[in-house]
Amino acid sequence: MYVKHSLLYLLAKLAPALASFVVLAAYTRWMSAEEYGVFTTILVVASSVSLFAFGWLYVGIMRFWNKQDVTAGAVEQLISVSVLTIAAFVGLLALIFALVTGQVAVAAGFFVVFLSSAFYEAYQRINSITLKVNHYVWAEVTRTLLTMGSGLLLVWAGYSWLGAIGGVVLGVLLVLVLSGALWRHFRFSWRGLDRDVLKSLLVYGLPLSLSLVLLEVIHMSDRVMIGWLLGYGQAGEYAVAYNLPFQILMMMTSSLNLAAYPVVIRTLEQEGQQQAEARLQQYFVLLMGVSIPAIFGLVGIADAFIPLLVGAAFVPTSISLLPWIGIAIFANCTYLFYVSLSFQLAKYTAGSVKVVGVAAVVNVVLNLVLIPSYGLLGATLASIAAYLICLVYGYYLGRQHFALTMPVLDVGKILLAALVMYGLMGQLPESLVHGAYRVALQILLGVLTYATLVWLLDIGNVRQLVKGRLGWATFSMSSPR
Repeated sequence: MYVKHSLLYLLAKLAPALASFVVLAAYTRWMSAEEYGVFTTILVVASSVSLFAFGWLYVGIMRFWNKQDVTAGAVEQLISVSVLTIAAFVGLLALIFALVTGQVAVAAGFFVVFLSSAFYEAYQRINSITLKVNHYVWAEVTRTLLTMGSGLLLVWAGYSWLGAIGGVVLGVLLVLVLSGALWRHFRFSWRGLDRDVLKSLLVYGLPLSLSLVLLEVIHMSDRVMIGWLLGYGQAGEYAVAYNLPFQILMMMTSSLNLAAYPVVIRTLEQEGQQQAEARLQQYFVLLMGVSIPAIFGLVGIADAFIPLLVGAAFVPTSISLLPWIGIAIFANCTYLFYVSLSFQLAKYTAGSVKVVGVAAVVNVVLNLVLIPSYGLLGATLASIAAYLICLVYGYYLGRQHFALTMPVLDVGKILLAALVMYGLMGQLPESLVHGAYRVALQILLGVLTYATLVWLLDIGNVRQLVKGRLGWATFSMSSPR
């Protein structure tokens, strides 16, 4: 089931990823590095505050929606009250920031992004856990088109980063209105709030929420500290370099996670831990089989692809940092979408706080030490170190509560296939074709090479899976009606 759902979620994630490339190409030409740095800093900080404020709620929805003693109506009511209460508090903090610093536009931009994304994220979590994949895809694609269209129009009209922020907010609000989610799921009623539901979600979700916030500290501290130590211009260059691999890896891995996690939860509750572990192993092979070749493939096309995507001023930094940023994001995704599941499945969410807390402290210290000496590369190396700590310490601590299997043989096969694919992609003669045509040929060559090797090496028992599906299709077609 989750292979099919993964493809649908991938479609939903593909739309914003492709749109981000279009927007990136336009914004890096229409805005200065400093203006783009302000825009991305607001988005990152709003995302981090949202995780801190609502992360416990999001993970609680995912874990408890199907519990018989927790009704969907009670969770929806809790969402409404939580969003209203927390948004009022965050709005007050944004007002204080504006009065103290005088940066009224920055504070207002942050708050409207925070508020709109809070509603939208809750709505999409509900769609995901109730397996309304079609609704999820529709909302994501529509939001992407509206955000991209309005943002490009406003920035082109001369509103710079304010126009980009306006596009983000307009896209989200229009989807919530058009879908009817604002009045269907978000009913602002203080009466009858189920305190038992609130307690269950807080006990389970707060530690996970804190761990997500600490992950965001790792994710955002580099560009915030670059802006502080080196200026908004350098922060803008770093943000552009980070955006491409982040969009691609997160698009693929989060799609798999959105499809697999609800299935694993149901399997654990209905069939037991052994069957859940088997599901997790299949999921891990699929996760590695998608993310590892994606990194190698991206590095393989970087020299031809990045100049097509971003403004000339951003190209050298983006190409030089890509391999290092790719390693950091790969480690982040592996921890976030696999290793951390051991804490969630065992309901030992405090363990994730220990792991990410250590990594966040190391990251901040390394940023302070490495950025003044090594600039943007120093920030990237600090992120790599932090995410590797998450992987190693998280796996060691998590296995004591819910052991996750690591199929080393399959991972080795995936790495071998990705290396061969990367080598062949680099053999395409530069004199043969240039520009976008070269990128398209490299991608086609890489996909065909990797798919062939997956079949020949039988990664994840792919031959048996394909033959089983073909056999079922043949049986279905030949059965009498």
